[in-house]
Amino acid sequence: MTGQVVVAADERSLADVEEMFGAVGEWQLLRSDRWVARYEVRDEALATKLTAKLRNAGHPAVVGPPDEARAVAWEKRNRPTPVGGRAEVCFPWIGSTAEIVIEIDPGVGFGTGDHPSTRLLLEELSSNITGNESVLDVGCGSGVLTIASVYFGADRAIGIDINTAGLQAAETNARRNRVSDRTEFFATPLNEICGNYDVVVANIHENILREMANDLVVRLAPNGWIGLSGVSPGQLSRLRGAFPQIIFEEPRTMEDWSALIGRRQIE
Repeated sequence: MTGQVVVAADERSLADVEEMFGAVGEWQLLRSDRWVARYEVRDEALATKLTAKLRNAGHPAVVGPPDEARAVAWEKRNRPTPVGGRAEVCFPWIGSTAEIVIEIDPGVGFGTGDHPSTRLLLEELSSNITGNESVLDVGCGSGVLTIASVYFGADRAIGIDINTAGLQAAETNARRNRVSDRTEFFATPLNEICGNYDVVVANIHENILREMANDLVVRLAPNGWIGLSGVSPGQLSRLRGAFPQIIFEEPRTMEDWSALIGRRQIE
């Protein structure tokens, strides 16, 4: 059984990829300066080895389906995630015809945009960012919410996370999406972050959200809004109780996950 490597490149990296394979690829143009090629190799083991080598060199690559029987499942796992009717989040090697295409390769970071808890906040960012906001993404993982914020109109966005390897993936994704000038990523603890933000989002476990409650509210600008996700419907009441300063709207729910969107109470 043969193996397959699917690799994405831009104009600058095409030659590097071909040099690593020792062969010219049959490249397909997916969108502006985004090309993809599928290389057939002798077996799945070699495909895995070559994919790791490409990724270590900074090229977005994945092991492709070795045969038609598994192609359907592979395509399903790799399909774009729609957001708000005008955007899609997708892997660099996947095509999209959306008005806004956000490319995310998570690497060792969490988040490709397809998880319901992430999608709930993506939808809120898409519909509620009106332009020029500042955004703080707490537990940013692969940077998908940080990067999407800028695409939807935020002036600047900061992502923080304790996973330093994940932060490297987030920075790479920001460069890939050409938003490095408006995004920053730090391993700085939340209680050491300075300033206030028009939008604060956090897609983290419910118990951590409760522990961070005061620090999250402190970072929220007086007229801003906060989005909390990563919780089940049964955890909503306890989570609300940890944020007495916030007036929450009706919960957003997708599959078995929920999110709370709210604003600071006006005293």
